[in-house]
Amino acid sequence: MLIKGKDAEEVWKKALNEIMEKGEEHIDNRNRQIKEIMNMQLEIQAPNEIEKPIEILNSFEKWKYPPFEEIKNFILSKKNISGYYYNYGARAFNFNGKNQVDDYIIPMLKKNDTSKRAVIIFYNPTEDSHFTRKDTPGLIQMDFKIRKGKLNVTSIIRSNNMFFGWPANIFQTYCLLDYIAKEIGTEIGTITTFSTSAHVINEQYDAINKVLNLK
Repeated sequence: MLIKGKDAEEVWKKALNEIMEKGEEHIDNRNRQIKEIMNMQLEIQAPNEIEKPIEILNSFEKWKYPPFEEIKNFILSKKNISGYYYNYGARAFNFNGKNQVDDYIIPMLKKNDTSKRAVIIFYNPTEDSHFTRKDTPGLIQMDFKIRKGKLNVTSIIRSNNMFFGWPANIFQTYCLLDYIAKEIGTEIGTITTFSTSAHVINEQYDAINKVLNLK
């Protein structure tokens, strides 16, 4: 399933509406009632006002996000942040000692702007593939490609709460895209997410309906 839109808010609302109307209902591994669509692809054609979904969530007392700078640091900080089982920044910039961004992606795209190898991996089997592991990355990888003079990114997400999780995923994806685009001197193109499990939880349904009715 492919959903396109001009900005993050439009795409987010289209995805939520699709899940609410057509999502399959079942009980997940945490014993929560959810609606789910598998293999949902969302494309933001003009990444403007990328923070808008988070701002909308923050208007609900129950769904407060951390400050934008903290969310940004989670993807750009090269050190592990205390209080989290993992953070994407440390895995992007120091994956078992490998700086995937500065030492690979940026030089690769500067050398070959048609490359199809500019991939960052966040999932680490040596740490994450354990039954006793309480929390593992939902965002598995990012793939960067320069096409028609613009840098595009696709994020692969294994488990995506489309109401509360996707807004952070898309904001963090944008932050890393912006960082790389500035380093290689390229304009930003599209942002795409591919969620193998795009879902919402039953306790979110009322708030989702309010979001969908916002003008």
